[in-house]
Amino acid sequence: MRVPDVIILLLIGFILFLVKKIFELSKKHDELFLQNQKFASEVYKIKNEVREKTTEMTAKTTQKTVKQSTLFLKIKKIVSSLDPQDICSTLFELLEKELGATKSCILLAETKTKIFRVLASKGMNGEEERKIAITSHEQSLIGLAIRSNMLIDINSIEKEQTFSALIGRGQLKTFMAAPVHYSKTGEIMGILNICEMESINYTSDEKNLFNMVASILEVALNNSLLYENQLEESEKRALETEKIKEIFGKYVSSQIMDEILNSPESLELGGSNRRITILASDIRGFTKLSEMLNPQEMVAMLNDYFSVMTEIVNMNHGTVDKFIGDAMMVLFGAPVATENDVFNSVRTALEMQDAIKVFEDKWRDIRGENWSFNIGIGISNGEVVVGNIGSNTRMEYTAIGDNVNVAFRLESIAPGGSVLITESVFCEIKDKITVEKMQPVTVKGREQPVQVYKLLGLRT
Repeated sequence: MRVPDVIILLLIGFILFLVKKIFELSKKHDELFLQNQKFASEVYKIKNEVREKTTEMTAKTTQKTVKQSTLFLKIKKIVSSLDPQDICSTLFELLEKELGATKSCILLAETKTKIFRVLASKGMNGEEERKIAITSHEQSLIGLAIRSNMLIDINSIEKEQTFSALIGRGQLKTFMAAPVHYSKTGEIMGILNICEMESINYTSDEKNLFNMVASILEVALNNSLLYENQLEESEKRALETEKIKEIFGKYVSSQIMDEILNSPESLELGGSNRRITILASDIRGFTKLSEMLNPQEMVAMLNDYFSVMTEIVNMNHGTVDKFIGDAMMVLFGAPVATENDVFNSVRTALEMQDAIKVFEDKWRDIRGENWSFNIGIGISNGEVVVGNIGSNTRMEYTAIGDNVNVAFRLESIAPGGSVLITESVFCEIKDKITVEKMQPVTVKGREQPVQVYKLLGLRT
């Protein structure tokens, strides 16, 4: 064989070797491609399974979160409410949604008899509710819950031969019953009872939830009871205050009474300097009148007179400080001051004099034509001491000072039916009144004469 033929054969053999290797490589490539496809398919399948699992877990978590949020909101509503009926209504909704309780009731123990009666229920009519009256001696599951002071549920009782005979007995069916207590004493306040459920196959978690709901009811009812007690106490205090006002108001003015009630510390002895206006009035010829009337008639006449005068004083924001026999002392500016105290005092005096005419006519009809009745009034203003004067056991809210004395001195010299005022009173409101200037008068206790004005009326 020639050399070229050998070379050709070698080349052909090399080519065949290369073709074989390429084929083998191609086959391995195909096998790898198929393996990759299979692996990719497996990965895709796993990814889908993971995605599905994740979606399912997310949905369950979301559902659980929503359920917990709803439960939390209902619990919050129960605890925050102070209305027993609202508390019970929300609680029954919770029991129905979470435990499938189709019929439930809450019983409260009467304070004296200790008989448990229905406070509220779901699935009962009014007639059913009224018939229920349970004691701790009742041979039933509710009676057992009261006696044992523990949560009772039918599944646990069925396993106990000792108490299984109580199932189905008594006035109410019971699937679960739990006592609720007074927070202060720990005594049983009432019982939460599930009468009917959609399924008796409840879990331990659902039993624990029922126990938690009973505890929430206990907190809510105690809060409601505390609120009711506070309301009753407030109403009681308000009634007592009104009663005190009604009684006390017969002895002192409403302004003094309000100051005492609003500021009890003001009952301490002592006073303060204040600028006020004092009105003093007195019945003229009172001694003669007293001779014409017997004691009972005199008291009736004075009561009638003082009632009319006091009403006029109150309408003009004055304070009747005291009655001294047939005389009156009225303060303007104490205990409560206004911008128009001086003007209010002169208006009061004029209205008192007008009212006397009506009062005189009324008593003339009773006593005859010879009956006459009139008063003299004096008004002064200036610095006085205002406060509680007396002793630790008996004190009087009043004003003392020279200007008080001046008012009474003017009243003593005022002719019947007239009003005398000091110059200080006139100067403050001279543009609102008409007066007649009189000769200065010497007032007992003062060296200098006092300029006096006779009040004629108000300027229109």
